[in-house]
Amino acid sequence: MSIKTSIKEHFTSKQFRGHFENGSLKNHWGYFFQNKPENNILKELKLDSDLDFRRFSWEDLDECAELFKNVFSAGPWYDEWVSLDQSRNYLGELVENPVFEGFVVREDSEIVAVCLGHRRSWWMGKEFFVDEFFVENVRQGNGIGTKMMDFVTNSLAANGYNRLILLTNKEIPAESFYLKNGYYNNYQRTVMVKKLQ
Repeated sequence: MSIKTSIKEHFTSKQFRGHFENGSLKNHWGYFFQNKPENNILKELKLDSDLDFRRFSWEDLDECAELFKNVFSAGPWYDEWVSLDQSRNYLGELVENPVFEGFVVREDSEIVAVCLGHRRSWWMGKEFFVDEFFVENVRQGNGIGTKMMDFVTNSLAANGYNRLILLTNKEIPAESFYLKNGYYNNYQRTVMVKKLQ
């Protein structure tokens, strides 16, 4: 393997792209290589590669379960999804709902973002309740979530939906993400939970 090939593989690897997209390296790169020929390597990194948006299918379940486990076992959630079977069972229950609808985004043939939810017939019209929305850890913060939300919103609007509803934790990046994407806090409602054991 040549040195050039080895360097190119390193700079196009998934791990490097994650560091580049989410870290300070992206900011430093622009500073040190402004208007220089070396900046052409950015095009080879394919940071803005084509995304494939589509509806969820049963064949996506295992890959979505693995992604779900990885995302929510990390910060800021630190949920204890200890096995793939556990996350697969959970997502499988969502998918088996007779009013289920779901969407996935693929990049380079891998699922990188998922939105799973269900339809509700409400007095104000057809609503979509988002049960789970997640983006691969290393791709968070680079616009894929917003593009996914736009795709979901447009798809649902074209099918007669008039509202999207979801629950998220306060004071974590997800809350800011949803506020940025046009959601608002409904202060007339609260989440009630009762522990049984």
